[in-house]
Amino acid sequence: MAFTRTSNLETLILAALETSELYGLSIIERIKETTGQSLALGGLYTTLHRMEQKGFVASRWGESTEVRQGARRRYYQITALGQQTLTETRQMLVKGLNLVPGLASGEALT
Repeated sequence: MAFTRTSNLETLILAALETSELYGLSIIERIKETTGQSLALGGLYTTLHRMEQKGFVASRWGESTEVRQGARRRYYQITALGQQTLTETRQMLVKGLNLVPGLASGEALT
């Protein structure tokens, strides 16, 4: 089976969605709190659309609420293909990091 390449952003999004269904802003917040990286909402939605076309994520519209003045959120969840891709990417990253001198022996990253 061939390794499915994903961009860094796609990998971060898949990891953010691994444990729960999220909407756009909550994906950005999870990535920011985990990595410290900021992400533009427009870039996120462009990437999510591409990932949905690839079959990595699926989306659904949430219910409208009075608090949001009738606006609905679009929720995203990782698919089986997305989970498989994330697992393969993790394995590849671990193998790659093992090539870095000192990391295999447990030396801390700086």
